[in-house]
Amino acid sequence: MSGLLEELMKRADANARAELKAYERELPEYRSRAENPRSRAEMLDYAVWFRRHTVERVRDSCRLSEEDLSFIADIGRKRAEEGLSTGAAQHVLALHATLMLREINEVAEGDDLEELLRLTAWFGEQGARGSGRYLDGYLAAQRLRLSVGKRLHDLVDLLLAGDLSASGLAHDLGVCLPDDYLAVVLRFPGRPPGREDDTDALVESVFKMHAVPIAWRGPDELLVLLPAGAPQETPADDALSVVRDIAEAVAGACRVGVATGPAGRLPETVSLARQVAEVAPVQRIPQVLPGIGDVFVELGVVRVPEVDQWLRAVAHRLANGPDLVTTLDVYYRHDMNRLRAAVALHIHPRTLDYRLRRVREVTGVDPSSTKGVRVLTAAVARLLAGAWA
Repeated sequence: MSGLLEELMKRADANARAELKAYERELPEYRSRAENPRSRAEMLDYAVWFRRHTVERVRDSCRLSEEDLSFIADIGRKRAEEGLSTGAAQHVLALHATLMLREINEVAEGDDLEELLRLTAWFGEQGARGSGRYLDGYLAAQRLRLSVGKRLHDLVDLLLAGDLSASGLAHDLGVCLPDDYLAVVLRFPGRPPGREDDTDALVESVFKMHAVPIAWRGPDELLVLLPAGAPQETPADDALSVVRDIAEAVAGACRVGVATGPAGRLPETVSLARQVAEVAPVQRIPQVLPGIGDVFVELGVVRVPEVDQWLRAVAHRLANGPDLVTTLDVYYRHDMNRLRAAVALHIHPRTLDYRLRRVREVTGVDPSSTKGVRVLTAAVARLLAGAWA
């Protein structure tokens, strides 16, 4: 045995104890486990075994055997059964690799170059095999232990945190992770908190249809992460189809907000989608997926209380007129085309003209003027979003 390998064997116990201290220092989940003497002894035994086994395998120029890999997978399975989170499991693997490489460098000397290269090459290849089998065991236990809904919630958490372990969980769930996301936030006003099994069942039913990351982020907020094209593109029809299926499953009117961004800026993208959803109109069956370009006026209004209060007075006068809010909504959604708007409202064009005149009478603003478009579209949008209910 070379001097380098012999020194690593001598330090195996001390290095293993140092590794456990690093876990306890950086991972609260491990810290609580280490308080149990039996659990701590078991973790220490495994840390010592891996170091000694590494030296023996390198000395004999052998790869990790199938028995070795099965043992490592069992460790991963135990960690899942003990409740170790996916993020913590990935952190353990990364920290272990860092510490092992540091230990090798600490004992390496100039005349050990050939042995150092052989050892690091072995660790690079076999470490990847061992880590993969550890995660296989961990995820296999998670499949038995956790519902699909809970695993999807964990996946969304990992994606928002930018955690590299998200890819392993996504692969296990059969989810493809894109480079760019269309974040969709659905808000269900007044939805009472449901039982956990109810929310899980709903998420699982949608996941079976579309296989996309989806999770409740609160009693009335559902987040869906869909693949997106270039940021400037309009959300595709299939995205609207997913949202409609969700709204139908929840069986409640909702406000929808979307935003597009790269995977590396997912938290910012979701935050923007959430802000859009806060001011978007309530839709029972979503017809559109509002983005920042659709509600930037409303977003500006809600951030200036004086403007919001003034607009509320205008909206109040509209709301008191029969059918005026619905009429203006349809009129503007049809680009102020009288004939198409009348058809959509199932009324005669003259009836539409009467209602538009009535709007001008109660608000003092011509709905067909530039000022009318600026003021009344914002007022109608805020009313439809239930802003002053």
